[in-house]
Amino acid sequence: SLVGSTMPRLWSRPLIEGPSGKCGCGCSLSEDSSFGFEAVRFAGRLGERLLPWQRWWLIHALERRQGGGLRYRTVLTLVARQNGKSFLLKIVALWAMASGRARLVLGVAQSADIARESWQGAVDVARDAPVGAGVEVDAVRRANGEQCLTLGNGSRYRIAAATRSAGRGLSVDLLILDELREHRDWGSWSALSKTTSARPDALTVGISNAGDDNSVVLNSLRAAGLSGEDESLGLFEWSAPDGVALDDRSGWVCSNPALGHVPSLERAVCGELVMDPPAVFRTERLCQRVEQLNAAVDVAAWRDAADPGVSLEAVRDRVGLAVDVAPDGLHVTAVGAAVLDDGRVRVEVLGAWESTDAARRDLFLGADPLVEAVSPYVVGWFPGGPAGALSAEFRGLESSGRLVRALAGGEVAQVCQGFADLVAASRVRHPGDPLLDAHLAGAQKLASGDGWRFTRNGVGHVDAAYAVAGAVHVVRTVPLPERPPRAAIF
Repeated sequence: SLVGSTMPRLWSRPLIEGPSGKCGCGCSLSEDSSFGFEAVRFAGRLGERLLPWQRWWLIHALERRQGGGLRYRTVLTLVARQNGKSFLLKIVALWAMASGRARLVLGVAQSADIARESWQGAVDVARDAPVGAGVEVDAVRRANGEQCLTLGNGSRYRIAAATRSAGRGLSVDLLILDELREHRDWGSWSALSKTTSARPDALTVGISNAGDDNSVVLNSLRAAGLSGEDESLGLFEWSAPDGVALDDRSGWVCSNPALGHVPSLERAVCGELVMDPPAVFRTERLCQRVEQLNAAVDVAAWRDAADPGVSLEAVRDRVGLAVDVAPDGLHVTAVGAAVLDDGRVRVEVLGAWESTDAARRDLFLGADPLVEAVSPYVVGWFPGGPAGALSAEFRGLESSGRLVRALAGGEVAQVCQGFADLVAASRVRHPGDPLLDAHLAGAQKLASGDGWRFTRNGVGHVDAAYAVAGAVHVVRTVPLPERPPRAAIF
């Protein structure tokens, strides 16, 4: 049985230096320097059992500053899914309300339904609280858009979805942002963060598992927390170390503090290891940032297959070529590929241009066009996409006797999926070209019929991804032409 780590791997140290306090981790925090001990006792009066990591978090996240108020104005917490963070947020909200430190709590999630689930959990705990626990429910309003839990002391808990208009007009003492990784732009953060600016001792709690490169708010706050430049920003991150293997149990312990305390969790993690794509397992279970959560290609497997010495020079007689164009016409890539004797495929970027006109000149025209210099036995292209701008050149190439394959319709999904499968199986070798690395890292899945093809979420190009997948596809599906047998020499 595994036992999760009570302490996070990365965290902001207390301001006060001194002898060991009462938190249990050897730091100086005690009753005089943290409201967390009070919150822990509050949970006990409610009859709720805290996990060791939840107790640790309360003590450190609710650290006091000199003068008596909360040290932090923003606390960012990263921890893997299903480790009890929603329960922790309920305790924080009810403690802040019952103690009078928060006249208004606002709970926010990516959708109103998710925010309502957390809010309803707080309502249930408050209503079931024993007499004398300090929680007296005055009213519960459930109308859509007006959900509000009001305690006898007048403290309120409301909810909202993460939108550009969320929280406007409110003055909030405790702002809870669940699943912060889903904030893909600064719109909702800009609106919500202003709700606490007028409150002297306000606290914003952002909690999530790791995200991807599009989780702009989460990534920015985490970087600021790691820098340690702002003492009012606390970072507490339970995550696996960089580079750890997916099946390395020591990484699970770092990112899943509830292991050993929630009986079903270890078994669930074992199942996810088998079922989830690597990127999903890393961000959901190891709490590690990935480049793309919906990545079309296993980027780690692609990088592992890099070999700087790889070249097509030794297999020039079996090279196929494919070309693709970015939707804005500002990038064109040509990639060559060849099937080796062991069945693996070797690939290499043969040319890249910043316009279709430049590509047209170097590929097909000029004194020494690339297609003639390489002399591929087959050429692939995607007539249904932006490469259609070069259709006259490809058709002219075909008329000249060159074998040309038009990759269109449902075959495009086969091209993309087949390439991704070969990469995952370590059947593609490449020289580690930065252009291919960047375009494949940026490629995501776009549903196409029952399958998918490459797409790009945000700014950037994936024409190199299409070109390399197309080149691999044509050399694997179009056989080499038969060559006349050599005359025997005796």
